[in-house]
Amino acid sequence: MDAELAIVNAVKDCLERLQVRDRHVCVGLSGGRDSVVLLDLLGQLRESMPFKLSALHVHHGLSPHADEWAAFCAAYCKTMGVKLAQVRVALDRSAPGGLEALARAARYQAFRAAGADFLAAAQHADDQAETVLHQLLRGTGWKGLAGMGQQRVLQEGLVLIRPLLGLTRNAIQEYALARRLQWIDDESNEDCRYTRNFIRHQVLPPVATRFPHYRESLARLGRHAADTDAMLAELAMIDLQWDGVHASAAALDHLPLRRQVNALYHWLQWQQLDSVTFPSQAQLADWASQLFRQKPADRLHQAGGHDFVIERRNNRLALTRK
Repeated sequence: MDAELAIVNAVKDCLERLQVRDRHVCVGLSGGRDSVVLLDLLGQLRESMPFKLSALHVHHGLSPHADEWAAFCAAYCKTMGVKLAQVRVALDRSAPGGLEALARAARYQAFRAAGADFLAAAQHADDQAETVLHQLLRGTGWKGLAGMGQQRVLQEGLVLIRPLLGLTRNAIQEYALARRLQWIDDESNEDCRYTRNFIRHQVLPPVATRFPHYRESLARLGRHAADTDAMLAELAMIDLQWDGVHASAAALDHLPLRRQVNALYHWLQWQQLDSVTFPSQAQLADWASQLFRQKPADRLHQAGGHDFVIERRNNRLALTRK
């Protein structure tokens, strides 16, 4: 009981920091253990804090059991007295980016239409460790290496929050058993063809025998990366003379290439490009060499890829989507 109360208090403290009082919180409910636990926890706290609580289930249709999962979520929410919205999405398996990325994008699109102030997702400390390690193995930059934050603005008026991010998978399992909760198991979570499952089932177990505190270490690495990315973003603002709307290209002409690349990278981030189309460091370096060399000011200089064009107009940067 003490462990159960500790988890409730930890989530309550997190929600207090995120300032959800008197707001609408919608839980992304898959029917799996983690999201069931999250909804149960918020169900206990919704009156004492208080806040409005609802749930959203996204039906991907990827599993032959998808209809059963939807029915389970409907029954679970009914017992809790929580309003549930269900959204069916169709995924184009031939589209680039991989099935995992497509499913995630479809979920976020559904979440953006949820009509809530906060969307609560059930990722936890083990998910964070897997994410940071995956990004490290991919050779990602500081932003990717930062992993998942406890909150992130999805759009104006909608914030994604992760109240379980400080809890381990084992703690969540113990809570679920103590509360005698029921949940469904997604058979795809055992399929090691998916990178995250491979890391979870085949990479991290032997790592844990030598480094039992790997979760804390990888989380700390993620925080260092987030701090570094924030400082590089601040440097980009200075170098670009960024006012939130305009970016000076002329201010970058005499800077080293690495500063030009950093400024261009963050400026493109601020344009909210689709992550699938985001350029590599090599592409950014090539574009920087095209945009920021000393050239006659009356010429139009362009760089870009298939989805957008970056132009230098009157010594300012401008982006046009195709």
